Amino acid sequence: MDSITKRKLEFDRIIAYASSFCISDMGRDELAGTLPFYDHTKLEEELKRVLELRLFLEEGNPLPFSALPDTRALLRELDTADTYFEPRELLDIHDLLRASVQLRKCMFQNRTVYPSLNDLTIQLWLEKSLQYEIMRVVDEQAQVRDTASDGLFTLRRELNESRETLRKKMTRLLKRCQERGWLMEDTVAMKNGRLVLGLKVEYKYKLPGFIQDYSHTGQTVFIEPAETLELSNRIQDLEINERREVERILRETTGRIREERKNVQHNQTLMAVFDSLYGRAQVALDTGSVLPEVGKGKTLRILDGFHPWLVVSHRRKKEKVFPLDMELSGNEQVLVISGPNAGGKSVAMKTAGLLCCMLAHGFLVPCSESSVFPLFEKMFIEIGDEQSIENDLSTFSSHLEQIRLILDAATEKSLVLIDELCSGTDVEEGSAIARSVIEELLAKDAKVIVTTHLGELKAYAHGRDGVVNGAMEFDRSSLSPSFRFVKGLPGNSFAFAMMQRMGFSQEVVDRAESYLDKGRTGLDTMLDDLRISLEHNVQLKDSLEREKEDLASEKARLGKKVEELESREREMKIKTRREMVHEIEQAKKAIRDILRDVRKQPVEAVVSAARNKLENRKKAALSEEKKLAAEFEHSLRPDLSIRKGDTVRVLTTNTTGEVVSLQGEEAIVQCGTFRLSTALKNLEKISKTKAKKLERALPPVSASPLESTKLDLRGLQGDEAVGEVERFVDKLRLNRVQQATIVHGKGTGALRQRVTQCLKQHPAVKSFRLGDWSEGGVGVTIIEL
Repeated sequence: MDSITKRKLEFDRIIAYASSFCISDMGRDELAGTLPFYDHTKLEEELKRVLELRLFLEEGNPLPFSALPDTRALLRELDTADTYFEPRELLDIHDLLRASVQLRKCMFQNRTVYPSLNDLTIQLWLEKSLQYEIMRVVDEQAQVRDTASDGLFTLRRELNESRETLRKKMTRLLKRCQERGWLMEDTVAMKNGRLVLGLKVEYKYKLPGFIQDYSHTGQTVFIEPAETLELSNRIQDLEINERREVERILRETTGRIREERKNVQHNQTLMAVFDSLYGRAQVALDTGSVLPEVGKGKTLRILDGFHPWLVVSHRRKKEKVFPLDMELSGNEQVLVISGPNAGGKSVAMKTAGLLCCMLAHGFLVPCSESSVFPLFEKMFIEIGDEQSIENDLSTFSSHLEQIRLILDAATEKSLVLIDELCSGTDVEEGSAIARSVIEELLAKDAKVIVTTHLGELKAYAHGRDGVVNGAMEFDRSSLSPSFRFVKGLPGNSFAFAMMQRMGFSQEVVDRAESYLDKGRTGLDTMLDDLRISLEHNVQLKDSLEREKEDLASEKARLGKKVEELESREREMKIKTRREMVHEIEQAKKAIRDILRDVRKQPVEAVVSAARNKLENRKKAALSEEKKLAAEFEHSLRPDLSIRKGDTVRVLTTNTTGEVVSLQGEEAIVQCGTFRLSTALKNLEKISKTKAKKLERALPPVSASPLESTKLDLRGLQGDEAVGEVERFVDKLRLNRVQQATIVHGKGTGALRQRVTQCLKQHPAVKSFRLGDWSEGGVGVTIIEL
C-alpha cells in the first residue's frame, strides 16, 4: 500500500495518533514502518497481542517500566573498535535491560491471562550481570563511582586531600593580602585552570608567583602564588591520571556491552515492537476498538462500525456518531452507494476502507466483534480533486488516470474504493465509462465500493449479478440526512430538499422541479415507497426474531419443568422404598437382638416366633410398597374427565388455562396469549377462582452403600446367616444389582440348605443356582434378582 493511499484513507493520521502514545522513538519508528500482514495466522497473533495489552490497560495495570531510551545509535557506534560509552550512555543501556527484565517478569506472572504477550516477552534476554556491572561503575547521576576500581579510589582520595591543602593555603594567602591592602577582589579566582589571587596592578610584584591574566580594564592582575605552584602541578597531574583511569574503566565496561551486543540488540528490537503494540492498544482504548473475525473468504461484514477520527472528534465536541452497518457477501463484488449530498456516502466508503487497512496493519477496529473482514493484499482509493497543473490534467482527466492505474494493478485480492465514479463529465458518457470500469473490476474479481449520483449506474447495479445498490438515508421531515446506510436500494440525491434547507425561495425550488422529467419524479417517489416498505420489513423481521427467541426461551423453561417433574417422580419412589427399607432394617435389628439374647437358651418357640414376626412385617412392607407404587402410577394416568372448556392447571409449567380442544390423550390449552399442546396426564382440573400450588420437590435420599456383590457366610450359624442373607438381598435390590454370589462353604451342607430355604421365600429373588467349578462349585450359590 503506497503512501498516497494511506493519506487518502487517513491511515497516516492513525499511525501518528498511535505514535503519540509510544514511550520511545524506537516504538514510534516501529509503528511508522509497519507493513500490512498477508498471512492470517501471523495477523491473528499480532491482533491477539494488541487485544491482550488493551485488556491489561483496561484493568488499570501500569506498564512495568516508565522510560525506554533509544539505544540504536549507541549500538551502531560499537562498530568502531576504540569507541567507548560515556556514563550517561551506559545508563541508557542499563535502563533498556532493566525495562526488558521488568516487562518479561510482569508478563510471565500473568501468563495465564495474557498468553500471547508472554509468548513475545519470554524471548527477552534475561541476563542481569551486565546491568550489575554498569551500576557498579556508574551511579544514578551518571557519574563514575569512586569504587569503580582500586586505582580510581586512590587517585580521587589523593586529589581530595591535595585540593583541601591547596584551598587552605590560598585562604591563608588571601587573608595576608587583604591585611596589606593588595587585593582588588576578595575571592580566590580560577584562570587557565589554576587558582589565582586578584591583586591591584601596582602591587603585582609584592606577591611572588606567576601572572596568569589581566582584567579587561588592566587594573587587576591575576597571580598564581609561587608557594602553591608545586601543589597545583600535583593536582593537575592527579586529574590527568584520574581521567585516564575513568576512560580505562569506561572502555572496559563498553567492551562488556560489545560482547553482548547481539543480545542487547535483540532486546532493543523486542522492546520497540512492544512499544508499538502499546501505542495501538491505547488507540483501541480511546476508540472502543475490538477484535473482529478475520475471514478467509471474501465476505465483508461491518456491524456497528465507526470511523476512528469521528469517534475521537465527536466525543470532544459531545456530538453523536452514527454507526455503519454494511455487508458484501462473497458473491457480491461491487457496492454502488448513492444518496444525498453531504449524506455520508464518502464517509461510509472511507470508513470501510480505513477499517480494512487498520486491521491489516495489526490495529483493532471500532466495530462489533461479530464483524467479518477479509484480508486484502492491495488497496486502492480514488477520491477528491487530484487535478494536476504540472501535467496539464483537468480534474476529470486526473480521475481517469487514477482509474487506469487501478485497473492495471487490481487483482482478486484487492479492495478498490472510488468516490463519485466518472461524475466529472457528460452524464451519459460518464455512466457508460463507469459501467465499463466496473465490468473490468468484476473480471478481475476485486472487491469494489463506489459512490455515485448517476441514475443509469444505479439501474445497472440493480440488474447486474455481483453488483448491489446501497443508499444513505434522508429524513424528509427534517430535510436532513440520517447518515444510516441501507443495502439493497439506490438512494436519491434530494437536491430540491437541500435547496429548501439552504434557504432558496419556494418559487425557485418549484420551478426547478417543474423542469425535471415527470417520469423521474415518479421514480423517486417509488424509491421512497420501496425504502419505507423495506424498513417496515426489517422492523417486522426484527420483531419476529425477538418472538422466536422468546418462544425458544419458553420451550427451554417448559423442558426444565418436565425434567423437574420426572425427577420428583423418581424421588417419590425412592423415598417410599427407603422408608420401607428402614422399617425392615429396624425389624431385623430387633430380631438379631432377640437371637443374641436367646442363642444360649434351648427355646425354639422364641426363635420361631421372632422369625415369623420378621417375615410378617417384611411381607407387609413389600405389600405397602407395591400399593404406594400403584397409587403413584395411577396418579400419573390421564384424567379422562377433563372436557373442552374446563379450567385446568398445567403441571409441567404450573400455569392455568382453558381447554380449547381434545385429541385423544392430548389437549390444546389456551394459557393467556399463547396456546400449548400437552398430555392429559400433565393436566389437573381446578376451580376457576383458585389454582393449586406445585408440590415441592422431595429431598434426595441416598441408597445404603454396597461394599461388594459377594457375601461370605462361613463361620456363621443358621439364623444369623439367614439375617445376613436377607440384609444382603435388600441392599442388592436398592442398588439395582442383578446378580451376586453367596459363599456358604461345602461342609455338611446344613448352611447351604438354610440359605436355599431363605432364597426360595424371598420375593425379590428371581432365581438362584449352585456355582459351577470356576465359580466355587457347591460351596457358593449364585442369585439373580
